[in-house]
Amino acid sequence: TWTVARLGREAGWSVARRMLITGEAIAAADLLGGFIRRLGSWSEAMEWAEELSALAPLTVKAHKLALERLFSLVADGAENPSIDEVERARLAAWESDDAIEGRAAFMEKRAPRFRSQ
Repeated sequence: TWTVARLGREAGWSVARRMLITGEAIAAADLLGGFIRRLGSWSEAMEWAEELSALAPLTVKAHKLALERLFSLVADGAENPSIDEVERARLAAWESDDAIEGRAAFMEKRAPRFRSQ
């Protein structure tokens, strides 16, 4: 169930339905914008991974948590989902040294050097 739900969220429900019901292999190019975000070489993938690793880790963590938590609540039919955990993660990111570094880097027109985990 978890895998099917994850595939539906990541690839889109129509693509997930097509893949799971037909067992059909779908070309990566046909999944662009849904399940596949980028196509390219190994070196391009490594460059993108390097770009992602330079992002503010606490902010990325809070965003991932919000997306997963809120999607699950909506999918379960919660009308007024409690997002205390998401809000705590957001505040931790906002109040971190990384937030200060991000603002300073922006003002100084340089790449930020995030240190939090």
